[in-house]
Amino acid sequence: MGKNYFIYILSTIVVSLGGTVYTFAISYFILQETGSTLYFSINTAILSVGAIIALPISGVMVDSMNRKKIVISFEALSAVTLLFLSLYIGIFGFNIYVLFFITAVRSVITPVISNAFDASLTQLFDKENIQKTIGKIVTYRTTVMLLGPILAGIMYGFLTLQAMIVVFLIMQLISLFSNVFLEFSEQKFQVVPDEKANLGNWFQSFWRKIVVGFRYIVKSDVLKQLLILSVIINAVGAASFSVLPETIMIKELRFTPPQVGVVSAIVGLGSLIGSLILSKMKIKNPLAVLKVALLIVAIILLSFTLPVYFEVRTVISMGYIAFIGLSMALVFQFVSIPMSSYMQKTVPDEYKGRVFSMNSTIGMVLMPIGTIIYGALYEKGIYFPVNLFSSIIILVTVSLTLRPFILAKSVEDYNK
Repeated sequence: MGKNYFIYILSTIVVSLGGTVYTFAISYFILQETGSTLYFSINTAILSVGAIIALPISGVMVDSMNRKKIVISFEALSAVTLLFLSLYIGIFGFNIYVLFFITAVRSVITPVISNAFDASLTQLFDKENIQKTIGKIVTYRTTVMLLGPILAGIMYGFLTLQAMIVVFLIMQLISLFSNVFLEFSEQKFQVVPDEKANLGNWFQSFWRKIVVGFRYIVKSDVLKQLLILSVIINAVGAASFSVLPETIMIKELRFTPPQVGVVSAIVGLGSLIGSLILSKMKIKNPLAVLKVALLIVAIILLSFTLPVYFEVRTVISMGYIAFIGLSMALVFQFVSIPMSSYMQKTVPDEYKGRVFSMNSTIGMVLMPIGTIIYGALYEKGIYFPVNLFSSIIILVTVSLTLRPFILAKSVEDYNK
């Protein structure tokens, strides 16, 4: 492995660890101080709305501008937001609306960084071994993130919210300075025949580039089905899972911060196991693996809420949620890594920014609404019926989108 690999791993590790501490602190603070699942779901929904706004713009930027400069610039902006939030809390104290504002700003910044990196993986690493490389990257990330929730749970008992935000700020700065030394291979840009005719109209040129990216997806039978799948899965499955675990552990079962940290760390072990497996194996049909994994996710989702309905000792509830969460996290790796590998290998470099961003944007369109609806339903204590509905929708959607014809076509494209 070369210099790029080690720099990328360092950046991924520090941002993942810092992000875990930050997310834990914000999530626990909102639920503990306000006691409102709705506030928590609103904060989560803002992240989705910001991403929906930012991703189409970032897709054009990533395909039209130097990707390394984009990563460095937006990581610097991310550090500025954390500095502002920590100073505000130190001077004026916590304000939920200021937090919502910072969440909104960061929700625009973070997707741009992620999309720039997603579109650049084949510029940074060998394309033919991209699945194994992604698996190894996820393995390192999840290994560190196993310690993140435990560390965050302990830190929450000793540090203020402001101090935990500063921890993330330091991690962000380490990532920023290390990424300066990344070496990107030559970037390909899409050649548009009539570009000169539109130089005077930036908006027209910008819109045309988005349309070209969208048409590329629509013309692909496989990518079109993946887009439909993403919309439905994010609207029900991802929206539910983004609110459910913390709500059950903190609001219903009254876990302490260290207990939440331990359970979250065990859940992270599932991601580690899944990524380790995928870093060692060669997948010939990524979408077939994805289909089976989503069917399993639908089944596991049903069992997550059972501790709410049965009064047992805290240690048993912790063990149960940890096991179910571990299983869910493990299976999720067999969704995200195969899908990412398929798109990395089949989408031309000059289209990657727009295709990745378009898939994420349209896939997240219903997620903010779903998140708030799920938050409101969980607020009323409606758990199992809601998850039953989600599981049925997932099963039906997967069966309709990933049909045998689509799986066969994806194998052909992937192994060209």
